[in-house]
Amino acid sequence: MSLDMWEQYCSGVTSNASYNNKGAPYLAAVVPHLPGDPTIVPYTYQLRADEAIVFIGITPPPETYFSYQPYLLNKHYAQPVPADLLTQPIQGCWGDPHCLDVGTSLGDTVNVATIKTIGPDPYSAPMVLIFTPDQGTDARVRSALRKAGYPPSIFNTIVIPSSLANLGIGQGHDLLMILGRNAQWLNGADGEAAGLAYMDSLNSTDPANPSPVSVFRVTPNVFSAENLHPFPAPPLRIRGTGKTEMDLLDKLEKVRVEIIRHYTDRGYAVAAEYISSPGSYDGYDFIQQMKRAYLDCRDTIYIGSGAKVFHDDYDIKLSDDEFLVIYGVNQTATGKASYINLNAYADQAKLAIGSVFDTDFVHSADAYLPGDPAASLLFAYKISWQCNGEPFCLQMSSGGCARLQLDGPEHVDDRKNTQLSFGTRSYLEPATEIGPAFTEVVYQRMIKFALQP
Repeated sequence: MSLDMWEQYCSGVTSNASYNNKGAPYLAAVVPHLPGDPTIVPYTYQLRADEAIVFIGITPPPETYFSYQPYLLNKHYAQPVPADLLTQPIQGCWGDPHCLDVGTSLGDTVNVATIKTIGPDPYSAPMVLIFTPDQGTDARVRSALRKAGYPPSIFNTIVIPSSLANLGIGQGHDLLMILGRNAQWLNGADGEAAGLAYMDSLNSTDPANPSPVSVFRVTPNVFSAENLHPFPAPPLRIRGTGKTEMDLLDKLEKVRVEIIRHYTDRGYAVAAEYISSPGSYDGYDFIQQMKRAYLDCRDTIYIGSGAKVFHDDYDIKLSDDEFLVIYGVNQTATGKASYINLNAYADQAKLAIGSVFDTDFVHSADAYLPGDPAASLLFAYKISWQCNGEPFCLQMSSGGCARLQLDGPEHVDDRKNTQLSFGTRSYLEPATEIGPAFTEVVYQRMIKFALQP
């Protein structure tokens, strides 16, 4: 099924939106539940150690990025979870003080650069994805698929490490989900229409127009612990190439000076400046530290300000006559990412209230570095509640969310008092087929402007 985290939060299904990536559609597997599975949300499930979840279908139409990945949602620990973390998660952990809604990735994705399929490119191509903790189950599923006529060249096994998850059915066992990501449909308006049609069709229940992906649960008739042959935790793809963006730091300082000059000449004063920090390290870190990951992904890095995940204590709020300018390096232009985007969040709800992509960044820094070729590698973008059609300006909006109403003159005080956070994602360095290394990129910065007294 396609999964709209904005809609899930705004309709009251989830307690927050998990810092959703606005404009980059998600999908989730609706896995049939076994008897005794206490989960309620259809895209969450428990799994026995001898089972497999199998996707059979067609990959998305052309887009910059897609991926598939298993997640550990609720994790049961031997020791008690710290009391300050025992807030109400999506499934509540059923009141168990040893359980935390970690929401963390389990290793690497199968993504647009790594998926095994048939054809000249990975788009609209046949695929089989096997999610399993057990080598014997994987072998039996592969054998059955071959007998059914599926070519092994499209088989992709994604390991759910049994050493990290308390597998089984019923109270005291961990909760899982499978999440897919999509971003930046290619080939213009026609390509976007094809991509959105693909996402819509994932929810189809019409036999005449079936979903392009079918989900199967493979369960042996009898569970036997003696016959288990669990996979070891697979090796991870290595981040980094050794090539950095540090030569652009002096250019970024010049952009800062020119941004301040530009707006002070127009009657504004610098009210605050914010540096950015890394957030959401690899999922294995979160499991070990008993911290919430909010559905992290190793195919990207997360850099931002204003949220606990970015390890700062900034109090970022904007009235209608204030604004921010965010400036930084466009990692797609430097070759460190396949795509980059910026999200503005209402931080308490962890809900995106605006986003822009690297395609929107083009020429945004030109006015601050006139005639300098380095301007094409940088971006500078205004963020405001009121853009009034201004170019290179992200206007924040709650977009009709019933649980978070920020639009219109009647909500002027709500906007002023909303705690904000901001984050960029830099997805999939082409040279490594994984997210870039934090140490090789330049972090974005922000300046807050207010009217001069």
